[in-house]
Amino acid sequence: MVAIGGGKESIGTALLVLASSTAIFSCVSLKTQQKQYEVSIPLVRSGNYKQASLVIEEAKESAYRKKDRVLYYLDLGMLYHWSGEYELSNELLTQAEDAIEELYTASSSKAIASWLLNDNLRDYSGEDYEDIYLNLFKALNYIALGDKESALVEIRRVQIKLNLLEDKYRKSTEAYNNSEDAGGEIIFREFQLHNNALARYMGLLLYRAQGFPDDARIERELIDEAWKSQSQLYDFPKPSLPVIELPEEEKAIINFLSFSGLSPTKLADTLLVRTEKDIVFLAMTGQNEDYVTELIGFNFLVVPEVEEGIHLRVQFPRLTKRSSLVDRIVVKLDGVEYAELELLESMEKLSEEAFKIKQPLSVGKTILRAILKTVSKEMIKRELGEMGTGEKAKTFFAHLIIDSAFDVSEKADLRVSQFFPASAHVAELELTPGSYHIAVEYWSSNRLLEEIDYGVRHFRSNELNLIESYLLQ
Repeated sequence: MVAIGGGKESIGTALLVLASSTAIFSCVSLKTQQKQYEVSIPLVRSGNYKQASLVIEEAKESAYRKKDRVLYYLDLGMLYHWSGEYELSNELLTQAEDAIEELYTASSSKAIASWLLNDNLRDYSGEDYEDIYLNLFKALNYIALGDKESALVEIRRVQIKLNLLEDKYRKSTEAYNNSEDAGGEIIFREFQLHNNALARYMGLLLYRAQGFPDDARIERELIDEAWKSQSQLYDFPKPSLPVIELPEEEKAIINFLSFSGLSPTKLADTLLVRTEKDIVFLAMTGQNEDYVTELIGFNFLVVPEVEEGIHLRVQFPRLTKRSSLVDRIVVKLDGVEYAELELLESMEKLSEEAFKIKQPLSVGKTILRAILKTVSKEMIKRELGEMGTGEKAKTFFAHLIIDSAFDVSEKADLRVSQFFPASAHVAELELTPGSYHIAVEYWSSNRLLEEIDYGVRHFRSNELNLIESYLLQ
């Protein structure tokens, strides 16, 4: 910690800290770029995935810097999936996964700078749920390409990552608490996500299709276990689960996997602290879904002997759900409503749970960094006063500039991939082998939002007959 004191050495230290907060503003923006989403998100909601991918491609140089390459790969990789360009999607999602692993294992020089600035200076290494779900969509890409073995590899990687996730943040928290730079102890939050129903469901289908009933049975049992041990995620009725073995030749099994909504996005919450003589004023503001800042709360505390003029601003990212219109999904065969899909996974809930595990570490570091910089800033302001800088007006404007420089350096990192879905619904139908006209309807209350026509499909027995559908509204 930095102690407040007089002299050239103390002001030099403070200036070094503050300089590190402002020196690179000319070459690196600390504000998350959002312009590319103003056009692409409405296109995605309207089902124009190809045009949305062109928007992201065109924004590569203007909205995505090198430090944002993981975000670019995720955004474009998911849009390629939705537009049916499965090979391109896998190429991009693989690049994202490789970069995430590289950034986790390699020490980045910007990690040191971000301690004095913020996470916007660091290479974006993806949210943990993005790293988990990208493998699920790689698996779906492989299924669409007819490569079930590679799809199973991706499903297994999901569970490997889940097993490592809690240990990853436990070690990171311990490393920080034991470091010389730690300004205080950060409490580790136990992680309550060890089993993913969507990955288990897809694993069951793949094992069953390849003739491994024992493995399929284990996956089904683990889906049951998810509802028992992770009720914070699976707090809705468990859907009907697939059979363990494919029936004899006179029957064909058709599985529907449908996605709806868009994954959570990030908004900024800001804590403002300012002091007058013996009084501390506190204000909290937060962004709404339209990125408009609103006052959440205001209060003040009477604290004797507190000096006037102390200014502290801390900003945190908040993961927030995006509203979805879809509340019912129906399968129609030959024009007749045949089945209603059941919710298998609230992907947005898993996103929030995975985000929570790193919150104590990221928020704790943000607060401690802000305190360090505030101490350094107050040292500068005190030294300026003791050195007699001249008229009060000059001192006032000098303090204003210092406070403004500090505020600009504390922008929340709002980077997050925008094109993962919010929910996954499923249904398994047992039919006589043959040809059927397939359509999937998406409803909002009693209003039909969209009917997606898949034309006539032929289904055979002893095969993986999977139809993936989506409406990201």
